[in-house]
Amino acid sequence: MSVEGADQAVAALVREHWASLLRSLISFSGRVDLAEDALAAACERALSSWGGQTPAHPVAWIRRTAQRALIDELRHEQAFARRQHLVVTEESVEANESTLGMVDDRVEMLWLACHPALGSESRPLLALRFVFGLSTERIARMFLVSTSTMAARITRAKKRAALAGFALTSSREHPERADDVARAISVAYAAAYFASDESAADLVTLLHQTAGSRPHPALNALAVLISLTHARRDARIGADGRLLTLAEQDRSLWHVSEMTAALRQYTALSPSVGYAEELRAYATIEAAHAVAPDSERTNWRLIDAAHDRLAQLGDSPLDRLERAAGRAASGRPIARADVERLRRELPDHHRVLVVGAHLLRQEGDDLGADDLLRRAIELCEYEHERHALHHLLSDSGASGATSD
Repeated sequence: MSVEGADQAVAALVREHWASLLRSLISFSGRVDLAEDALAAACERALSSWGGQTPAHPVAWIRRTAQRALIDELRHEQAFARRQHLVVTEESVEANESTLGMVDDRVEMLWLACHPALGSESRPLLALRFVFGLSTERIARMFLVSTSTMAARITRAKKRAALAGFALTSSREHPERADDVARAISVAYAAAYFASDESAADLVTLLHQTAGSRPHPALNALAVLISLTHARRDARIGADGRLLTLAEQDRSLWHVSEMTAALRQYTALSPSVGYAEELRAYATIEAAHAVAPDSERTNWRLIDAAHDRLAQLGDSPLDRLERAAGRAASGRPIARADVERLRRELPDHHRVLVVGAHLLRQEGDDLGADDLLRRAIELCEYEHERHALHHLLSDSGASGATSD
């Protein structure tokens, strides 16, 4: 096997078995932080050791190598004597390989990543690591930070997990974490989607697996919302590399079968409370776009009603920004008071400046609108979106619509 072949073999193993292996190693050692480090090290070692051929039992090879690394680290911490019962033989590892249940293990590791001892900013990062084994470099690209910054964040989160003494309890014992699980998936998906990372599709699959095995109003609503969004993935970027508005997208590129399935699921959603109801309102907005034959015939009354519901639930600045952006996208007027409030609350958010540019353009101040767009370009961190804003700036008759 070539080095490239070894790379592909390890990548396939990580993609399919990471969560199962990690769950097994955490059970083996009782240490979330050491288990994740040992598994990553074992995969790195496989890259250099499998140059000739893949071992007969590759999953067992990785698991055994990681276990040995764990034992060495536990010895180093002078804790091995208390854990000698953890030592297993090669034969037992290979015998247990077939018992790894990928779907359940992914769900369980997702629940573990959303432990209440972790902050909300850490959960999406650990979900990507614990469930999919994504590298620090890849997660950093998705969240638009340096590798060193992301490495520090992940290290802090794993240390917090170790100090909290995470136990591998069943997710069914902790239904109260479902909202946090939904939030973590939502944040991780948004980062992957805007970065055009292939893990976005994996997160959609994970979400459906989670909602299917652990039904909950928030997970069910998020599954609809993200499925409708993901169904537009092939139409969101133009031939010139810029992010397209819904009005600009070629709807023949939308994945109709996925939308149809998601719309069927949408009709089964019941009114709820809290975060689940927020997600249902956003799913309503996505559903309105999905069923519209074109942007001119979008049911904006239904969308406005959904935004009214969001305002009743919390009236957050981001919800109001979404509403203003929707009005801009439809060419409808925006109240100056609403824009000024958003600029006070979210002064450095580039999409607020885009909405402000739309307001100035509707008032006839094209020069002021262009100035705001230039500032928005400076603040925007997403390449595709910056490209779209440059296009908007170059078009003197631009409406200021945000991209989706």
